[in-house]
Amino acid sequence: MRTMAGGTSRTAERPESAAERRARLIGVARDVIADEGVAACTFRRLAQAAGCSTRPFTHAFGTRDGLLREVALQTWEASPFDRSPLADPARLPPDWDCVAELVAIGETFLPVTDDLHRSERVYIEIILFSLTRPALAAELLAFSRAANHRVTQLIDEGRRRGQVTSTQATGDLTMAFWSLQEGIALTALYEPTELRRDRIAPIWRAGVEALMRP
Repeated sequence: MRTMAGGTSRTAERPESAAERRARLIGVARDVIADEGVAACTFRRLAQAAGCSTRPFTHAFGTRDGLLREVALQTWEASPFDRSPLADPARLPPDWDCVAELVAIGETFLPVTDDLHRSERVYIEIILFSLTRPALAAELLAFSRAANHRVTQLIDEGRRRGQVTSTQATGDLTMAFWSLQEGIALTALYEPTELRRDRIAPIWRAGVEALMRP
């Protein structure tokens, strides 16, 4: 705004809210996990990465486990996959293709870009961390079970339309679907030279086709 003597005053920067601060600190933690893993995600390392003391982290989250829980929940909640159940799968369009939709779901998570590579590493690191934290694992399983239910609905409808094999139980196909996706993702992170990015999507598509088609 204009001020006396024709000068221009700078609008004072709005103070960062507590919610904004938490979101920023969680972002710092995600970056450290993506680059260095959960083991490196200590308050001391996070403070170094954020250019501050450890106080903002301890004040916002209390403990390292509290912070990692927030990172985990935000990671699951920010997923592009809609985990909500379908109201009526039979009302999907006549030209809907179950296998094509399943392929597309998996492709949203595969590490085929730098951003997806980083987010998938955070996901895998948090999953492994939760194996030693039963309470956190139980919370994350609620997200996984919702995703499983959605995929089960799609597979059942695909089977009803003759698009999915009837030789395997729906539950087995659902678990095989996610196991294939996570296995490819982990291999791509662990052996990037052997499983190049340009091969990830073709291998995924071929795997889902072989698993699901009659």
